[in-house]
Amino acid sequence: MITGRRRQSILFSFLICLVFILSPFYSQQSPGGEGLAIPYNSWVWISALAVIAAGIFQILLKKILVLPKYWLAIAALPLGLMMSGFIVDSSKPTQWLFRIGYVLGGFLFFVALFQLELKRRQIENIFYALCGAATLHSLIAFCQVMGWYFTTFIPQTSANHPISIFQQINVHASYLTTSFFIALFLASSPSIKQRSAIYMWLLIITIFSTTAMLLSISSRTTLVAFSLSLPLILATRFNGFKRYTKLSLALCLAFLLGITAGANLSKGFAKYETRLDTQRSHARTFIYDLSWQIIKQKPLLGHGLGSFEKVFQEAKITYPNSHQMGSLRFSHPHNEMLFWMIESGIVSLVGIAIAMLFTLLTLFKIGWRRGLSYFALLFPISFHTQVELPFYLSSALWFLWLTILYLIHSHHKIRYKSEISVMLNRFITVNTLILTSIVIGFMLHTMLSLSGITHFMYARKPNLSLLDMAQSNVYFQSYGQNIKMSTLLFYAIGSGTQQFASQFILWAEQHVIDNPSTSTINDLALAYYYTGDRQKAISLMNRAIKMYPTTAPLKQRQKEILEGKHIKDFKQKIRTHEVQSSGQATP
Repeated sequence: MITGRRRQSILFSFLICLVFILSPFYSQQSPGGEGLAIPYNSWVWISALAVIAAGIFQILLKKILVLPKYWLAIAALPLGLMMSGFIVDSSKPTQWLFRIGYVLGGFLFFVALFQLELKRRQIENIFYALCGAATLHSLIAFCQVMGWYFTTFIPQTSANHPISIFQQINVHASYLTTSFFIALFLASSPSIKQRSAIYMWLLIITIFSTTAMLLSISSRTTLVAFSLSLPLILATRFNGFKRYTKLSLALCLAFLLGITAGANLSKGFAKYETRLDTQRSHARTFIYDLSWQIIKQKPLLGHGLGSFEKVFQEAKITYPNSHQMGSLRFSHPHNEMLFWMIESGIVSLVGIAIAMLFTLLTLFKIGWRRGLSYFALLFPISFHTQVELPFYLSSALWFLWLTILYLIHSHHKIRYKSEISVMLNRFITVNTLILTSIVIGFMLHTMLSLSGITHFMYARKPNLSLLDMAQSNVYFQSYGQNIKMSTLLFYAIGSGTQQFASQFILWAEQHVIDNPSTSTINDLALAYYYTGDRQKAISLMNRAIKMYPTTAPLKQRQKEILEGKHIKDFKQKIRTHEVQSSGQATP
């Protein structure tokens, strides 16, 4: 017979599994990109909201607030970012709102986990589910590498990249890496002897599949994570591995077979060697240098939430090594710390530093073996944020990381009695339900908007009405309007009229100030030239070339304008059929 408390634990465990285990399997056709442009991220947030709501209701029902011992130190992280965000003006209120919501939502999720009061066994069950998910993601990625698209559940990728459903290969790599070390953590836990053979086989298969796929991916981030976390896990959990000799030998064999399979699959060793050789001249060196120059301009409070793209691209104009950064537009500096320091300054860094310091203190207090093993679990994603996508653009990793952080701080908890009046209890209940419903409704609307954009891009005869929902969506409003205005511009040029071209110029001149994308700049130059303002077109392209010195389409557009070609001879790609529907997210 399952008791009420048991049913409650199962429900809470399921809700947490929804966040970063089940939701990342959601897939729908999309133009690629980052953030909510990757469909599963919306479901990740919907699931996280359910966990937050469950935590709030637990406080109201039990009249007890459970917090980590150093909750104020952890709260310094969102407080520092929010303080700067409210002081410094932002030219992008939507970006400001999402930055604040992302950090605050993550903190509320972290606090909500304490209210659910899961036992050690429930936490381990969640981690076993993660191992199962990692195995399935590895299998999907293997099918992608082999070109086996026998079901629509396996997203087709350009050049058969092993990205599974994540649409960003390094997010996939960090997810698998963390799962690999969690599998080792579970295999060396005392509770393994009470588990059936199915759980042991799951861990063995996880080690094999993740090792093979990680070697196939050949991520440098993974290589660094393994070089630190693997020795830590082996050293701190040695007694556990020694206690279960047969399982440990089976894991070693699975690891070796995984290395062999991964190397044979796509010459993993050769790819590591090649990538490490090219690292010396990698663009990140110059990205970090320019980011530091921008930070020094406004070190205390930063340039404002949502300002990175604008200030970074503007700074590239006068930066002598812009040509070393590649041809793409940057929405982040491939470093979490630099990202927040540019937008929120030293104030945000102080908040992050305080949270990190007290987390390290907690790791020290729970003993060196347990502390270092937890650090080994936390490190792969933490390192990922310092060289790849920040948490703002990788929701699944954000909540997985927060769950591991909860595991660390769950060893020292404090309880506060919550004396809430009946009226206040009802007020909080109603508002929680209303706000949760509004945000979930927005996420669903966002997915429908993304579907409309995708159908428009892939339609043989594009229908502008497909963009109506996107233009009424806060997140995709700018994106949808961009597509619509560009389409009208090409229609005007094709039909030989001036009206839509003039409207596009008025819109694009304001748009490129905060969103200096190469495609919009190219289209604006085309519109100038078409309406007879050749000098403005030349001036715009001269500036754009300084901002993007190695971008071929911009150079081509500048050449066409300077040569005075007829408008019909311009080499213009009308991007209504994106090929990265399930491809990697671009920086």
